Amino acid sequence: MRPAFKLSGILAVAAVAGLVILPACMSSAVGASDAIKERRALMKSISKEWKPIKAYAKSGKGSAAGVAKHATAINGMSKKINGLFPKGSGRGDFSDKETRALPAIWKDWTGFEKAAGVLEQESAKLIKIAGTGDQKAIAKQVGAMGKKGCGGCHKPFRGAKVK
Repeated sequence: MRPAFKLSGILAVAAVAGLVILPACMSSAVGASDAIKERRALMKSISKEWKPIKAYAKSGKGSAAGVAKHATAINGMSKKINGLFPKGSGRGDFSDKETRALPAIWKDWTGFEKAAGVLEQESAKLIKIAGTGDQKAIAKQVGAMGKKGCGGCHKPFRGAKVK
């Protein structure tokens, strides 16, 4: 084979590979950016549902039925958390202002999955306890859900907020 044909063949293969690899890399970055937006929106929704639960636990504002309703919403949302943390969507890949997700998530994925699953478990317990109408028991479970369900993920896997 003549050197000119050999070189043109190599260039053609490199060009085709570039056309295949570049969009894949770009879609990965876009996917991570979208995941960050989706998880931020999800966390805001969880926070919105959490506020009336906390108000009931602290001051009796609202109702036990309302607590069950909000806990049910959180329980459903908690099942989506793991899917919103693809590799390449944390700090180090994006600025600290864009995401608070620490690299520890992907270094200890099993621990992260377990911690995220605790929110689902604790919110399910709260739904059941809210059904009793016992405000003291509800308040106790609200505390457990905040500490274990939210704090169990946020403390080891979420970085400080950056202004």
